[in-house]
Amino acid sequence: MASPTRPSLRHRIADRLRERVQEGEFVAGTRLPSEPELARRLGVSRSSLRSAITLLEADGILRRMHGSGTFVTERPLLHNDLSQNFGVSDLIAATGLEPGTADAHAACEPAPADVARAFGVEPGTALSVLHRVRTASGRRVVQSIDWCRQELLDPAELAALGAGSVYDALQAQGVTIHHGVASISPTVARGQTARRLKVAPGSLLLTLFQVDSTILGEVVLVSLEHHLADAFEVSVYRRGPGETSE
Repeated sequence: MASPTRPSLRHRIADRLRERVQEGEFVAGTRLPSEPELARRLGVSRSSLRSAITLLEADGILRRMHGSGTFVTERPLLHNDLSQNFGVSDLIAATGLEPGTADAHAACEPAPADVARAFGVEPGTALSVLHRVRTASGRRVVQSIDWCRQELLDPAELAALGAGSVYDALQAQGVTIHHGVASISPTVARGQTARRLKVAPGSLLLTLFQVDSTILGEVVLVSLEHHLADAFEVSVYRRGPGETSE
């Protein structure tokens, strides 16, 4: 039997630094010790330390400022790689923050026109809907609405999820999400969205509308997510022209 892969040195160093931030040894907004001093404390080389810091920069936990040093961010950014399809809770947990849910409720509601179009049904068709505000260590960062067919997950099953994943609930029903197609646009918080996220009207958002399908192309989930723009860093893997010119 193959032995489990051991984390690389830079990942182990990054984990140690992350723990020190979470335990309050390195406080948000403060500068880390100099690289030579920090490398000495950790018993590692400066090159390995720099590689670990790069990982924590990508997670939004640290930020290098040229000529000033490396600082613990006041509020870690949630690094959202749109080339990977995973739930909001996994995204939050990957940053070392505690995922949670507020103001959750599920119901049977008529499908809006764009959602009905995605499912290939008539507008107004009854669908199961889950409304949630997703939190990262208590901070409200995403308002989400998930629609699915009642025969797959009824409102009671959605309500029982709490902070859990709709993907996992579908998987438990034998339905595997093969791919999702998402569109993302800049918007601002208005009305109910601003109230649920507890931000000022006009706050910047990244709004994501996603359609998830099985390997056979059957649409099983449609999601609308309003992400606080200042809480997320978005990345997308883009192929170079060399991969598409042949």
